[in-house]
Amino acid sequence: MSHATPPSYLKSAIKQIYRDDDDFILIGLTGRTGSGCSTVASILQHPKEDIKHSLFIGQNPASSEARKERIILKFFEFDWHPFLLIQVRSIITTFLLERSSNEAVDYLNDIITEEKREAVTTVLDEIRITQEKHISASQFYSIDLPQGAERLKNILGENNFVRVYQKIGKNIRVSGSAFSEELASGKFFSLAEKIQNAIEEIHQEQKSRSQRTFIVIDTLRNPLEALFFQDRYSSFYLLAVSTPEEDRQRRLRKLNYSENEIKQLDETEYTSRDINDERFYSVQDIQGCLQRADIYVSNPDVVDEVSKYASLSNQLIRFVSLIRRPGIVTPTAIERCMQVAHTAKLNSGCISRQVGAAVTDQGFGVRAIGWNDVPRGQIPCNLRSRTELLAGTSNSAYSDFERSDNEYLGKFRTKSSAFRVILTNGRNDAYCFKSDYNEFKDEKNQVHTRSLHAEENAFLQLTMSGASISKGAKLFTTASPCELCSKKAYQLGIETIIYIDPYPGIAVDHVLGIGAIRPTLELFSGAIGRAFHKLYTPVVAYKDELNAMVGYEIPKMTADKPAATSQRTDS
Repeated sequence: MSHATPPSYLKSAIKQIYRDDDDFILIGLTGRTGSGCSTVASILQHPKEDIKHSLFIGQNPASSEARKERIILKFFEFDWHPFLLIQVRSIITTFLLERSSNEAVDYLNDIITEEKREAVTTVLDEIRITQEKHISASQFYSIDLPQGAERLKNILGENNFVRVYQKIGKNIRVSGSAFSEELASGKFFSLAEKIQNAIEEIHQEQKSRSQRTFIVIDTLRNPLEALFFQDRYSSFYLLAVSTPEEDRQRRLRKLNYSENEIKQLDETEYTSRDINDERFYSVQDIQGCLQRADIYVSNPDVVDEVSKYASLSNQLIRFVSLIRRPGIVTPTAIERCMQVAHTAKLNSGCISRQVGAAVTDQGFGVRAIGWNDVPRGQIPCNLRSRTELLAGTSNSAYSDFERSDNEYLGKFRTKSSAFRVILTNGRNDAYCFKSDYNEFKDEKNQVHTRSLHAEENAFLQLTMSGASISKGAKLFTTASPCELCSKKAYQLGIETIIYIDPYPGIAVDHVLGIGAIRPTLELFSGAIGRAFHKLYTPVVAYKDELNAMVGYEIPKMTADKPAATSQRTDS
């Protein structure tokens, strides 16, 4: 006797797998001031009829990418749900309410001028009243609080507003309070924890209303805070908004930032710091956040504002659709190649920063990969140790200079004494020669790095194998090429460089921005790392999902009708 699985059973199983009864998506935005995080947050908050996009809507798509766009568009029109906003700066504002509004303004008197004191005090009082009386968490956190912060911004002006919130944010990470600069152990995640409380309040409220909980956090500026949410929420994605540097600075000038203020802003936001630097805990580190991101969207300036927002919308619609239904389309060629570079970087033995690179031909066929690492035959930094060098064992792993320069060894021995505790924790006491030597010489010189750059290793792999660069060759890098690697890319005839993280040097303007055959620079847009697998791996086989949706009855195999076991089932 033949049996069939009830269609309703399959539908309920699919529904449970995709958690349709308790939809929860959390997107954290990160990016430098002027990159467009607020614009992205705004798009995510809009209902579908208000979102301007340019996804393919015709009947005769000319390419696979156009067909993918059409599939994404269908899902968007069927399943889009606006996001609720949690602004980090708004949550920071609530820390000011720990004291009276007058006390808060007194504390900030070096930034808030006397003529603006009364207006700021009034707004803080009104926010306090709203907080005490609020009934709806989503209304308070997503609408009332951001509106209050925006009023403060209008009163103070863009520059002073940023200064106020940078100061308060620094204090909160150091002490857990807006009004203390004294380092207090265990308080670094005070801001992240308050954001988490807001998320949980909204989520519980939305569940009680049988509504979805889609939240966008604008903007995360410290990599450890990003890690806080990545570790706690499987449905959290860190989305980085990137903009070409000249476009970003142009936007800041339109907001009346002076050249000096732009420089100071960059030093605050984009100076990479070691975790043992006391400033690491108190300042923003956008570069560190960009390195941790799951998804990247590019936001360059274009002449047509409609096209600009359509481009952003296209990217956001795609990624949200993939979060809702993983595997609904396959990766782009650019994502596929950047994922290769991203995977390659994991081979790096650098203990400061891992970088990956891939060189492809015009059709995105991978010709070479590379990662930042020491020359072949040398031992990478993560496999060396302070203890081993000082003990004089395994001499081949250490340079003649490291083993014989008594002045350097004296400084090295003194510093190494502080790292002995690492050994008691079962960890290798590896070290970065460049950092130690620069500290020893009191200088900052990249020439002392032991590693070749990822791009260099990819180029060398090409030349060592006798391969040639073909017309339309592309370089993918999980950072962006420095001045030296840019010159090599130019010399080899690389036509397009796709990058993630702008290098803080003059490579673009000075090395690549010259001559008649300049390489084209493109900011990466796509998912990489864990997000690449999460977004592009179907939760169930799409054929099974389709069968469940239409109520197709799947016959149960019986003894007189055995299942074939010698054939694959992927066709």
